[in-house]
Amino acid sequence: MTEYSQTAVIVVADMAGSASRNDMGKRHARKEMYAWLERTLGPEWSRCAREDRGDGVLMLWPLSVPDPVPPKIIVSRFLRLPETAPAGPERPRLRVAVHIGQTFRDDHGFAGASIDETFRLNEAGTLKASLAEARGPVAYLLSEDVHKAVVRYGYEDFDPSSFHPTVVKVKESTLEAWLHLPAEDELAARLAAQGTATADNPAGEPGQTNGVHLSIGGNAQISGTSISGRDLYL
Repeated sequence: MTEYSQTAVIVVADMAGSASRNDMGKRHARKEMYAWLERTLGPEWSRCAREDRGDGVLMLWPLSVPDPVPPKIIVSRFLRLPETAPAGPERPRLRVAVHIGQTFRDDHGFAGASIDETFRLNEAGTLKASLAEARGPVAYLLSEDVHKAVVRYGYEDFDPSSFHPTVVKVKESTLEAWLHLPAEDELAARLAAQGTATADNPAGEPGQTNGVHLSIGGNAQISGTSISGRDLYL
């Protein structure tokens, strides 16, 4: 990729529970993660630009190069991760966020609002909760743009009913996305709905806290179960 802006498919894969591992455990998990991604992506692994992120990896497939990898192929490959997952109780488990957008690369690496948004998707509480509750080793969030280009487009490879709409709010970003948990549609539907509700009414924001709030002016009278007077706000 060059310094000028290009459209790319952007994927962030991040391991859950990395902080609980000691250094030797982290090294083993990283080795397992990279081997897992490489065998799952096949030839597409060598065609992506990538940056190591410690307990995760940023991957990009530019769409403006000759013979680009279609988004459909990239998403299909990533959805195969559960089939190729390593075995054992210490196996890595991945949160995977997929987006399409403008990116650029300078001397320090990749940047752009679309990359920021992909990381926000990966950091979303909905995705973290989904992987924590899921039986499988992978939880996915697809951006609205990816869902429209790949799932909603109508390719037979994808079952639209297994992708559940949600809204995520991370830092200053509020993003529409689609949650996918392989073979766990009921769980995905419930957590996606909870994520939307949380984004619409985030706890702790002024005017958005739960419960009943009563403001009473100085001339209010309380008698038994009745409250009367001016300047009452419920």
